[in-house]
Amino acid sequence: MGTERISRRGFLGKAGRTGAALAAVTSLGGTRHVLGANDKIVLGLIGCGGRGTQLMRLTLQNDPNVTVAGVCDVYQRRRLNAKELAQSEPRDFADHRKLLEMKDIDAVIIATPDHMHCPQTHAAIDAGKDVYVEKPLTYSIEEGVRLIQAVRASGRIVQVGMQRRSAPMCIEAKKLIDQGILGNVTLVRAQWYWNIPPMDKNVKVEGDFDWDLFLGSAPKRPFDPLRAIQWVWFWDYSGGVVTGQGVHLLDLVQWFMGKGTPLSAVMEGGSYVVGGECPDVFSASYQYDGFTASWILSYNNSFDNGWKVTFHGTEGTLVIGEPIFAEGETGYRIYKEPWRDVKNRTPIYKSEEGLPTEPHIANWLECIRARKEPNAPVEVGHTAAAPCHLANLAYRHKTVARLDKECTKVTLGT
Repeated sequence: MGTERISRRGFLGKAGRTGAALAAVTSLGGTRHVLGANDKIVLGLIGCGGRGTQLMRLTLQNDPNVTVAGVCDVYQRRRLNAKELAQSEPRDFADHRKLLEMKDIDAVIIATPDHMHCPQTHAAIDAGKDVYVEKPLTYSIEEGVRLIQAVRASGRIVQVGMQRRSAPMCIEAKKLIDQGILGNVTLVRAQWYWNIPPMDKNVKVEGDFDWDLFLGSAPKRPFDPLRAIQWVWFWDYSGGVVTGQGVHLLDLVQWFMGKGTPLSAVMEGGSYVVGGECPDVFSASYQYDGFTASWILSYNNSFDNGWKVTFHGTEGTLVIGEPIFAEGETGYRIYKEPWRDVKNRTPIYKSEEGLPTEPHIANWLECIRARKEPNAPVEVGHTAAAPCHLANLAYRHKTVARLDKECTKVTLGT
């Protein structure tokens, strides 16, 4: 049996269990004044890969009062590309600490490898910056507890890149569940299916790449271009797609159900095709307080291509995803029980909306200006990542992993 113990303040336990924000405990005002809708927000971008530059472009396209003053990436090729896309003349850096020294930057977008999310968020709030940090927020459960404390002490606005929290279709579906339309939900199934090729083991890095800055606190090793580019498949830098995709879907499970984080998890799987350390196929099973959930993923097959979460209740079923059926329909559907009754094959509620990122970015910018709580604060990021970390621990230790109700302590073994 093994134990991961985390020190914490008493009030953090409740936040970890419920995922609720701590705005009632700590003011979000900090030392920054409330901005008007037309006041400029000056951004810095830390992490200039595909997701980072996409977030920067969406921000600039949807808010004319945002400008970019600095971009940062350990890979010179990426940061120079971001510099061209910024629609301004930003300074560029390999070291995020240099960017954070810029006094004119109000907020930063962090879209770096997973193991750097927490350290760079800590550094950003210490520098007085507001933050949009990509998911997963944490590399471990312990990191999440410490980051909550730091963010709440800082008064900074931190939004985690979990855009379902701002998506109209998800907000609508949550309201319907809260009305009790599904009855007693006892089973929830989360799934994600894609078909991707094996990693290119001959991948090359072109131009300057600061390997030491990339590693951060990860174990030191000689430069490896495969790890530098395909870091998501290696345990030193990531929880793999268990965390990378799982935070989205397991957050939906926990948000909609409102019963906290799981009590226990087991997981089986393997790396069958992609070729990394982290599994590309897995099946995780969770026991929550009052219901059971599963999280199943294959990156080796695209039937039902995309993501979907199904909530099975005594009075009805909710299916939400992109797509929700193999035919490609998106949004959500709610069906009455019993399913065997032909008239119940027509949904009683439905939405065909997709999942845009823009509302989540807009919510972050609005919260920066108004100094109010964003839709996906650090508590949500922590509790969404916790079941993913729990499953990875169960998988790697080949045993059951249990989580306390405060979402701070993991126990391994029966």
